[in-house]
Amino acid sequence: MADPEPFGPVIFVGAEAVGIPGQRRFRLKAMAEDGRSAMLWLEKEQLIALGDAIETVLNDEGIEVPPWRPDDAEPEPVFPLKADIDYRLGQLSMGVDRERREIVVIGAPGNEGEGQAISISFAYERGAELRSHITTVVAAGRPPCPLCTGPMDPSGHVCPKRNGHHAQN
Repeated sequence: MADPEPFGPVIFVGAEAVGIPGQRRFRLKAMAEDGRSAMLWLEKEQLIALGDAIETVLNDEGIEVPPWRPDDAEPEPVFPLKADIDYRLGQLSMGVDRERREIVVIGAPGNEGEGQAISISFAYERGAELRSHITTVVAAGRPPCPLCTGPMDPSGHVCPKRNGHHAQN
């Protein structure tokens, strides 16, 4: 990965799912103090892993992650229809700047020529908000099957645990 371009101090970082459950796409949204915006598209599993990594850092630093409540959250800035940085992530990593008490997320596009890698830094407290927000966004999808934990569709679910080859408990 090439050296990432610093995105600058952020005034907002959040997660969002676009589409209906079962067909959702996920993205990180960030807005810098200078008004630049970023939309970084990623897989649900990448978003979950990022949330887990943020929670681990915050636990190590003794910062509690409260449940995300939209009513208590800062208002989301208005994002332009076309973000300044908008691509599907190919690589995602996270680090910590303990001196500045910041989480650093580094993202790079999946395909060459789609854009430059960027680094987005934000305070631990903003990281706690992002972690709670990620949990809420992910949980708003299809409910998991109690037997196989696979997502259940409203139109029906083919559960491998109910195919006659597994004993019922």
